[in-house]
Amino acid sequence: MPTQSHVSPQIHLLGGGVSGLASCVVLQPLDLVKTRLQQETHTLLKSVAGGGQGLRRVTLWSVASGVVATDSVSGLWRGTWPTILRNVPGSALYFACLEQTRRALRAVNVVGAPVTITPGTINLLSGATSRVMVGMLMMPITVIKVRYESNMYRYTSVLAATRGIVREHGIRGLFAGSGATILRDAPHAGLYVFFYEHSKDILKAAFPRSLNSSSNNNTLIHTTSACVSGVAATVVTNPFDVVKTRMQLNPRENPSMPRTAWKIITEERASGFFAGMLPRLLRKTVSAAITWTIYEEVVRSISTLRQSPEHRRIMFVTVPAFIPRESDVYTSN
Repeated sequence: MPTQSHVSPQIHLLGGGVSGLASCVVLQPLDLVKTRLQQETHTLLKSVAGGGQGLRRVTLWSVASGVVATDSVSGLWRGTWPTILRNVPGSALYFACLEQTRRALRAVNVVGAPVTITPGTINLLSGATSRVMVGMLMMPITVIKVRYESNMYRYTSVLAATRGIVREHGIRGLFAGSGATILRDAPHAGLYVFFYEHSKDILKAAFPRSLNSSSNNNTLIHTTSACVSGVAATVVTNPFDVVKTRMQLNPRENPSMPRTAWKIITEERASGFFAGMLPRLLRKTVSAAITWTIYEEVVRSISTLRQSPEHRRIMFVTVPAFIPRESDVYTSN
C-alpha cells in the first residue's frame, strides 16, 4: 500500500466496505456458478471414474445457461443479499484488521526483540490471521450464502434459511466446513497479501520514478498486482474450497473434513478437488482487482482530502470533535 500519513482505522473500514459491496454485486453470477459446478460435478465425476463421459456436460457455460433457462437472467444473482451481508462488513473488517495486525507486527521490530520479522513475513502473517478471524466471525452467513447459491435449497429469506439450518443441524450447522474454510482462507489470504506487496514493488520499480505518483499508474499497479496474486493464491487453495462447499451443502453426508476429502478422492479422483476452479479463478481474480483497487483509491483519496488545509479549516470550524487525536492515527506503509 502506498505511504499514507494519518490514516485512521475508520478510513480502512470505509474503503473495505465500499470495495466489498462493488465486488460482490458485480461478481455474484460467478460465485453462484462456482457453487453449482462444485455441486453438480459430484455425480458426474463418479461417472467418469467408472468409465463414463459425464464430465463433458458440465462446464461454466452449461451451468450458467441452465440457471438462466430455469430462473431467467436474474437467477444468476440469487444469493446476492447473503453475499452482501457477508462481504461488505467482512471486507471492511478484514482491511481494518489487516492494517492493525501489520502495525502490531512491525512494533516487534521497533522494540528491538532478538527475532526480526521481515516485511514479507509480516504481510503473510497479517493476511492469514486477519482472514481467519473475519472468516470465523462471518461463518454463519457464509453457510447461508452457499445454500442460497445451490439449487438444493429454495430459501425465501436469510431468516428462514437460518431457522431451517438450526432446526435440521443445530447451531453447529451454521459453522459447517469451518476447518476447511480456515485451511482455505489462511494460506489464500497470506499468500495473496505476500504476492500482492511483492508485485507492487516489482511494478513500481519498472515505472519511471517521476510517474510513480500518477493516479493512472497507481491504479494499473494495484490492479495488475491484485490479478497476479489472485491467480496464484486461488489455484493453491481450490481443493479446500471444494471440501468446504460439500460440507456446507450436505453436512450429513460430509460430517468432517477428512471424510469429505477421502470421499472426493475415492469417488471422483484428484480432479474432484478442482471442480469449479475456472469460475472461482475468474471471480477471485477480478474481485481482487476491483476490491484492492477501489480500497486503495478510497483510502488515498480520503487521506489526501483530510490532509488538505481547506478541509482541516472546515473541520476545525464546524465539527472539531471529529478531528483525530495524535494517538488515534498511524502511518500505513
